[in-house]
Amino acid sequence: MLKKLAEPYVVGVGSRFLGQMISFAAVAIASRFLDLQAFGTYSLAWAVTVIANTFVFTGFYQALLRSTEFQRDRDSLFWLMAAVGAAGSAVILGIGLAAGGLSTPTGWALCALAPQPLLIVPTAWWEAQLVRARRARAASLYVVAAETAGLATAWAMLRAGWGIEALVASRYVSTAVGLALTGGLVRALPRLSFNRETRGTAGRTAYPLWGTSSVGMFSNYGADLILGAFLHAVAVGAYRGGARIAVTASDLVLQPLMMLSWSRFTRLEKENAPLDDLRRTWLDNMGVAAAILWPVAASVALLAPALVVTILDETWLPAAGVVSILSASRAVSFLTALLEPTMMCTGRAGTQLRIRGFGAVTLLVLLLIFGRHGAEAAALAHLCASALVAVVALTAMVRALRITGSQLAQVFLPGLVLTLFTVLAILGTDLPRDMLGRDLGLAATLGTVMLTWGAFMAVFLHRRVLVLPTP
Repeated sequence: MLKKLAEPYVVGVGSRFLGQMISFAAVAIASRFLDLQAFGTYSLAWAVTVIANTFVFTGFYQALLRSTEFQRDRDSLFWLMAAVGAAGSAVILGIGLAAGGLSTPTGWALCALAPQPLLIVPTAWWEAQLVRARRARAASLYVVAAETAGLATAWAMLRAGWGIEALVASRYVSTAVGLALTGGLVRALPRLSFNRETRGTAGRTAYPLWGTSSVGMFSNYGADLILGAFLHAVAVGAYRGGARIAVTASDLVLQPLMMLSWSRFTRLEKENAPLDDLRRTWLDNMGVAAAILWPVAASVALLAPALVVTILDETWLPAAGVVSILSASRAVSFLTALLEPTMMCTGRAGTQLRIRGFGAVTLLVLLLIFGRHGAEAAALAHLCASALVAVVALTAMVRALRITGSQLAQVFLPGLVLTLFTVLAILGTDLPRDMLGRDLGLAATLGTVMLTWGAFMAVFLHRRVLVLPTP
């Protein structure tokens, strides 16, 4: 049992679960102290910041993982990452000043968060080295400690009477703890050296990934930006509050999956492993992730109203529809999760960029047509775009890895079975849930779902129908 609990994917999922629960708890706490308008103002500024932060953790980050000349490239890649972080900070500051600077709530929030992309550069550099060294557990667990410190800061400051300043301060505390922990784990500082050859080789990895990251960030936060531009902060707050619940449910599976998949795919690439090994990795990783993610997404979608009212507040009930729709969208978009490592490690970097570009254009058109009419309309636009991109991306990966139709059906069958029994468990407890009351009934339903899912999952893992991912 201890060996299974120490598996990198189990630790990764557990760590991501705790990290997402902490982030979700921050939203739940904020809902007790802030109204939708104040939360929407912070959410809009944080959405811009997350987009900039993602460029630091993408591109040169993967170049460090793929490098075959690690000692030569390590320091140069740090300075390249630092340049990306500085550019992101400058852009956020410029947007903040254009939004009114310190004289407006949105401008103030943007200016206050502007240094974040530059400050996280060392953390990204150290984390990439942890992943490269196959220390996936450490790369997962430090996030929990950092987010815990941030949550404690937000809670204390909100109780003391602060507004969105508490949420801004919590991000700086979390960043500081992440810096300290990753620096202590790696114990290496960048030297003042730069290799021009590194820039060329790293660029070939970074540029396609930045393109797909741009699309991915627009997929995650484009609705926030559209709603903020055409409507008001209340609509942004309702959408982001609902998205927080849906994202929490899916990211606890997808984040460790991506970390371990990149680690394994790049290792197989450097070892010149045959295509069969890449295909087997894809099938194993997608199979177990579907078996976890799809039942979770179905549970959240069906129980959305009860979850919103119980965890947040009755005033946030407009976010329930967003939760249900985005949960379905995340379950569908999961089919594209391994597009980047698959295409990069099979020599098809341009294909993934075209697919993500198609997704971005589709989502933008749908958001401009329908999304600006409200939070639920924006969520529906997101679902339609996710479905279209999933079909195209899955087809491309199947062709690249030469996956047969029977293999594809076999890998997703356990996830479909688990989802079916999860839905039946929820529908079968409707009457008892009503009799027990809102809070107790919800807890009883969730307990039934977990027991049902856990029993089937244990059987599938024991019979090796499903295999936990490894670095």
